Amino acid sequence: MKFIKRHKAGLILTGILSLSAMTASAQMTLNDCLIYARDHAHANRINRIETEKASADKRITLSEVMPYIEYNMSGNMSFGRNIDPGTNTYDNKKTISSGFGIGMSLPLFDGLVTINNIHASEVARQRLGKTADIEQDKISLQVIASFYNVFYCRSLVEQMEENFQRDSLKLVSVEKEERVGTKSEADVAEIRALLASDEYELTNQRNLLDKAYLRLRSDMGMQPSEEPLELTEHELEHVGSAKELSGMAKERGFIHPEIEEAALALRESRYNLRAAKGAFSPKISFNAGISTSYYRMIGDNTVHPGFGRQWRDNMGQYLGLTFSLPLFTGLSDVNRLKKARLDVKERQEQLEQTKFRIEKESAEALLDYESALKECKAAEARLVAEQQAFRAVSRKFELGAASAIDYYTGSARLSVAKATLTGKRIQMIVNRITLGYYNGEKLIKEQDI
Repeated sequence: MKFIKRHKAGLILTGILSLSAMTASAQMTLNDCLIYARDHAHANRINRIETEKASADKRITLSEVMPYIEYNMSGNMSFGRNIDPGTNTYDNKKTISSGFGIGMSLPLFDGLVTINNIHASEVARQRLGKTADIEQDKISLQVIASFYNVFYCRSLVEQMEENFQRDSLKLVSVEKEERVGTKSEADVAEIRALLASDEYELTNQRNLLDKAYLRLRSDMGMQPSEEPLELTEHELEHVGSAKELSGMAKERGFIHPEIEEAALALRESRYNLRAAKGAFSPKISFNAGISTSYYRMIGDNTVHPGFGRQWRDNMGQYLGLTFSLPLFTGLSDVNRLKKARLDVKERQEQLEQTKFRIEKESAEALLDYESALKECKAAEARLVAEQQAFRAVSRKFELGAASAIDYYTGSARLSVAKATLTGKRIQMIVNRITLGYYNGEKLIKEQDI
């Protein structure tokens, strides 16, 4: 009796603590968890930074078509034999001179290398953005699995609590019957063993529930030390049928993000190939500038023109075109071109591979969902049968027509049937969401923000 009272007190205390945790925490739906993971998961934050870096790379490439303007200034002091700036003859005077200039260089033609690099950088930016979306979807699918795993573990905890309470009452009843002689001491020992098994399973399932919460927090990017996390499961009610979901991708014109990413990678490689070909063409640039100079002799009594006059008199301007044609670059351009062609072929194969893999995964998602629907119905029928069988064996045990071992076996079979139904039900929901994802459904519903 002390054994029973101690565990009842523990269950009451646990219930009070659970109730206080629920009231102290905010209710979060699946969509709330997905939005939180989108904004806080470290992988998503890193991917957003990578996308911003790709935008910066594009701006860097764009700057190559803009003119390059620089201001330069020089100054020197000459000793010994050097050219006199005033007479343009050699002498041994000390001279201080300085020069000032502004120059501009504007590329006119480079074989369209820069243009193709700009296109490639823009496609690379789009591809990294699509990669970030793919990684976000993967994290969302992990959050969904962890979210429903919490409900699975919570359901098992509730089931173990019910079993413990039921078997506690059964132990009280058997002990009374043992005192009046209708039950043996072996029956009491078997029920106590069953109760101890219930206690172990309850403790184990509570630990698994704590781990499930920790895994969900980790997938969401939420610190373990934050306030208790309370979830609502109304999403479990919306299931749908396989016929409603099959063929949705073609009707919507949906293309899986991984296929889009592979297609963008192929486009990028083609632009890189064009840029590699352009490296063999001539390059033409326009140059212009303006410059002036100033000088002064040290230790010379000659009157030199002032700085303002020399600034005007020594002023010079220039305009020019530069033409260059690569003749031999150590075969680097040739090998770069060969590599670019191989890269295009590789990207083509990767695109076909991705299409094949996504098509296979979509078919598997449909089969998994259909199988989950059938298995869930079978599990429901099994649970009904096990409940009837357990009620019968429980009644027989009360009347003395069944042993405690029969009661123990019936209880275990009923527990397995309940756990199986819970698992199949949740697996059906996860498979439903996965199938919807492959058919173009958004994992995150923005209108719920």
